[in-house]
Amino acid sequence: MEKNRLWGRIIRHHRIARQETVAIEDGDVEAAFLEICRRFDVQRPLQLPKHTREFEQFGHTFYTREHFTEAVDFDRLEIEFLMPEGAKKAGGPRSPLMDA
Repeated sequence: MEKNRLWGRIIRHHRIARQETVAIEDGDVEAAFLEICRRFDVQRPLQLPKHTREFEQFGHTFYTREHFTEAVDFDRLEIEFLMPEGAKKAGGPRSPLMDA
């Protein structure tokens, strides 16, 4: 059985420079997010209420250079929640954190 995953993308000049997909183990989205940051060799960005709200509502959020305390060489880091193919979505507003 396939697991839910997080898809991380490094965007530089409107193109995907790097991408990684990480499985969400035991519903721990935070651990998967930290693993994506580790693979990209970037620190964890600042988590603002905007990011939490976007991820809960749409299953997608992004971080720009201003969200990192250290200099980064890309324009944005995008994070997206991926469900296994064929998985049924619950009715009502989408909440990937509840599905994980």
